[in-house]
Amino acid sequence: MNIETKIERFLVEEILLGDRQTKIDPDQMLIEAGILDSLTLLRLITFVEDQFGVMVDDGEVVPDNFQSIRMTSAFIEKKMQGQ
Repeated sequence: MNIETKIERFLVEEILLGDRQTKIDPDQMLIEAGILDSLTLLRLITFVEDQFGVMVDDGEVVPDNFQSIRMTSAFIEKKMQGQ
């Protein structure tokens, strides 16, 4: 399972409390769409750290890194390459 799929599954099952049939477009703006707010963003960051073994610094909690599934995936890949 790739990074985008894992993020989408987490958002659907843990944040939206939906079933596996629910889909989120990888480029959908998560905050603008109401999928993420400040609290659910923290849950996503905790998931990212636990699932992918990366540490998200406070300065990295910016829209460019978590605005969409695709942007979050790219951020994770960059962090994993830097380790």
